[in-house]
This record gives sequence, C-alpha cells and structure tokens, in this order.
Amino acid sequence: MTNTNGRSAANSLRAHLSQSQPKDIAQAFIDQLDAYYAHPSSSYYIDKLERRFYEQKLRHLGWKPNPDPNIVTFGASGTDMCDRQIFFKNSATKPEKSTDEPFRGRQRRQGTAIIDFVQLDLIHMPKRLGSKAEFTIEETDDGQYAFEDAVKVWKVFERNGVKFAITAKPDGILDYQGRQLLFEYKTKATGLVAMNGKLDFKGADSHHLRQVTAESLLFGINEGIILYESTEKPSWFSDEDKKSVPKTRKTWADGKPKPDLWAFHFVITEEMQESLLADLAEQARLVYEKQIPPMTIEMTGKCAFCAFKGHCKSQLTDEEKTMLFEAERRYATSNLAGKYDHNNLREYLGGVQVEEEAEQ
Repeated sequence: MTNTNGRSAANSLRAHLSQSQPKDIAQAFIDQLDAYYAHPSSSYYIDKLERRFYEQKLRHLGWKPNPDPNIVTFGASGTDMCDRQIFFKNSATKPEKSTDEPFRGRQRRQGTAIIDFVQLDLIHMPKRLGSKAEFTIEETDDGQYAFEDAVKVWKVFERNGVKFAITAKPDGILDYQGRQLLFEYKTKATGLVAMNGKLDFKGADSHHLRQVTAESLLFGINEGIILYESTEKPSWFSDEDKKSVPKTRKTWADGKPKPDLWAFHFVITEEMQESLLADLAEQARLVYEKQIPPMTIEMTGKCAFCAFKGHCKSQLTDEEKTMLFEAERRYATSNLAGKYDHNNLREYLGGVQVEEEAEQ
C-alpha cells in the first residue's frame, strides 16, 4: 500500500523534474553557491549576522510537543516510513535502544552540523555577492530567518474520514526573483564518485521527494530546491594523472574537479499531494484501529533507521515468515543475489525462525 503509492508519487515527480522543469534554476543555485565559496571572504562571517543567526537558534532550543497528541502526526521527513514503523511509532511500543557502529554516530553528527553553516552561508551571500545573490533566505513577519523552528507548522488534514496531522520545519524558505522556494539540504557520505553516479542516474531520492511534497501542503509553496553535498571532496589538486589512484576513484575529470554539489529543482502538483494524503490517511487509519499492517518484502528496504525492528519481527505471522523466507530463496538463486534488495531482506531475517526450525 504505502510503498506502491510512495513509488508512484516519487516516479511521477521524477518524471516532472526531468521532462518539464527548466534546469537553469538548479544550475543558477549551484552557480551562486560556487561564486560564494570562491569568494576570498567566504571563510569569514560578519559578526552582526552571525550573532543574529545563533541568537535565533538559542531561542528555539527545547522540546515542543505537538498540539494534540491524540492525532496521528507525520513528520514531513518521515512520510516515507513503512506502514509497520508508523504503526509502532504511534502505538504504546517503546523504541528499541541499542548500540550502533561509532562511525554512524559521527556521520549523523556531521550532517547535522553542516546544515547550520549552509544556512549561515546563505545569509551572508547578499553581503558577499551583492546583486548576484539571486537566492536569499526569506524572513518571517516577526523578523526571523525563515528556516527550521522559526517556520515550523503543524496542520490537521482529513481524507476518507480519517484525521491526521503533518508537521514540518524545512531547512529554509528562499526568495528567487520574487518566487518562494522550499529548500532542503542533504549530505551524502557514500563518496564523491558514488554520489555523482547515483544522482546523475536516478535523480533526487524518492523519500526526499515525499518530504517536500508534504512541506508543499503545509506552506502553500509548490516548488523548491533539494541540495545534495558530498562529505568527500575532490583531491586538492588534480588526480587525473596519478597512477596510484584507480580510475574508479579519481575525483577530477577533463581538467576539472567532479561536482561535490548537486541541486534539483522540483515542482509539486495537486496529484502528488493527493496521492500522499491518501497514503497517510490509510496509515493513520490502521493506527487508530490498532491493526498491524501486513508485512511485505519491500518494507525490508526501510529498516536501516527503524527503532522497532525487534517488535516488528516478533509480530510476524507464520504465513509472513514463510513468504519472506521463500522470497529470500528466490533472490539467492537469481541475478539479484547479494545485491541491495536481497541484502536488506537477509538483514531483516536475522534471528527470525520459521515454525518448523523453532521446533527442532
């Protein structure tokens, strides 16, 4: 249910991106960023602007509960969760706390830290670039920079007789030649070459497209920019002629560094919004009616950041276990053996036993 609708909405948006949207908006944004970071003063912040930025951050420190805890609420960035994760998250189920690989904690910290500096850089661009800064951070009516908690929204929707809420606090709301644009920033830690290959081939990630679709419903802004940045940077000097660097790891080509930034300009349609709302309404209905959603193979692709995997496995029916193990055996004897989907399924099945095995 969710996965099918989610892919449909994402594919529809991806087609809209590739076929009908001018690419110059995304490129113009990249050009502005490049001009700023090439500027000799980009490493130095203006005291007045920096102080204002951090004072705003301080004002919004602290946990703020949703207005009505009895209404199932979806965070915009979490609208791509599988049905079962949504169910456990909104029930009395406690999240599982377990240790993680240390580098993952550092990776999360890195992504969280960088966005602060991207926002601070956007604030400085008009001062450094003058009229060449066409993309600027908007300000709220009370004089705050329009990003994160300063523009956080919680709004109730109703579809098919089911009430639910969506909340969001985007990384920014930009002004571009009098047009409002939603702005979301994402880091990629897979490496420079891998990021370029994936984004060039597949475009923006589907779960990020669902996130900005949700944000468009809250802010009434139907277009924006998703910016990706690789945390790996090109070699300081060209590595094209270095024999010690394999061809698949070279970070320069044709005398230029490979891009460490990718921007996608998106436009959200009413069809995309309605598809998402119908999807969320069905997820919320299952929560209200206390029905554990049936397990699907596709769900195992979303377990990496789920804090309810143990609960999920403990609630599998014998039929679901049989279905999953049969799917794993088919994967193992196909050309998909050992690839992404197969590995996700094998990872999920760790510790899961079918009834016959448990009795032996």
